[in-house]
Amino acid sequence: MYLSRYPEEELDAYVNTYLREEVMAEGLIRKLPPFSRFLATMALANGQMINFTRLASDCQVPPSTVSEYIALLEDTLVAFLLPAWTESTKRKAIRTAKLYLFDTGVTHALAGTRSLDRNSDLYGRSFEQFIGMEIRAWLSYHRIKMPLTYWRSTHGHEVDFLIGDRTAVEVKSSRRVTRRDRTGLEALEQEGIFEQFILVSQDPVESREGNKRALHFETFLQALWNGEYGI
Repeated sequence: MYLSRYPEEELDAYVNTYLREEVMAEGLIRKLPPFSRFLATMALANGQMINFTRLASDCQVPPSTVSEYIALLEDTLVAFLLPAWTESTKRKAIRTAKLYLFDTGVTHALAGTRSLDRNSDLYGRSFEQFIGMEIRAWLSYHRIKMPLTYWRSTHGHEVDFLIGDRTAVEVKSSRRVTRRDRTGLEALEQEGIFEQFILVSQDPVESREGNKRALHFETFLQALWNGEYGI
């Protein structure tokens, strides 16, 4: 679709033909309208912690149905759950998983996004989704069985992606990172478990301090696929 002359039409066709009509034709769901509402709601909540009660209210279905829909998205490889890492001892961790759809374009087509403001929260979440999918693809292609998780403390410290118990990756869409962007990694470092900490952003200025690095996302992805992180 990226190379298509009409990407919006291709995405719209995919969303309406496969995600809605074909899923129902296969007998995987009983009613199309609630499932369509769920897809749109899930796209808006993409990359956030799953709140079954809120999703059920927005979709006008029972929480048990939301759970069934999420399992369906996983089974059809349309989405994946990102479990919470809960082994921190200095800061209590939240245990709720996040859910990501498998493609940024499909996510925006489902959500009805027509433009993406670079300074919006939606842009940041989309960029985070893109990096997360690259990490997940890299783990799969290299047959690395380490779990991919995230960490969030009850006090709000968060790191977007943890690869096993070795590498922590925080993603920021900023063109210029600040000290504040590193607080999650610094809090996790105090646990004394992870070996390397990487801040991925769109800032062209790269830096290193001990086992913490700030990298432009293109540099990070090139190094990741070249196997330079010793994972």
